[in-house]
Amino acid sequence: MTERELTKELNNAIDTSDVKVKWTPDPQGYFTIKPFPSRNRVFVRYYDSNNNLKQTFAGITTPQIIQGIIERGLISRLDHAAYLGKEIEKAIIALKNDLDYVQDEEIIISTSLKSKKKNRKGEKIKKTMIARATTNNV
Repeated sequence: MTERELTKELNNAIDTSDVKVKWTPDPQGYFTIKPFPSRNRVFVRYYDSNNNLKQTFAGITTPQIIQGIIERGLISRLDHAAYLGKEIEKAIIALKNDLDYVQDEEIIISTSLKSKKKNRKGEKIKKTMIARATTNNV
């Protein structure tokens, strides 16, 4: 792709920044997501529309967990599938990086970086950089 073609494509991109995201419950039920570091797995619990726990899934990759859920016909809405994939991936990132995970909340990623700067004693100073992975409920 040439620079000109890329520029044209980017200029014609559909801007979705003003799209209003609305929440509609999935009539099939809902899921809760929680990483368990002691098991090195993310667990996803499925509840039917009457709040009864029906199934628990465990895995270490989003596609494997989602495939298990889809094969059982537990999602009827595309927006729910997109949301679930996003949240499972966040939980897996948290699990792999020893981060706190709370469903529907931001993940705070804190990384210690060695700096070339030194303090008064000549010791290297560690800087902490915090990045926030934001979420928009789907």
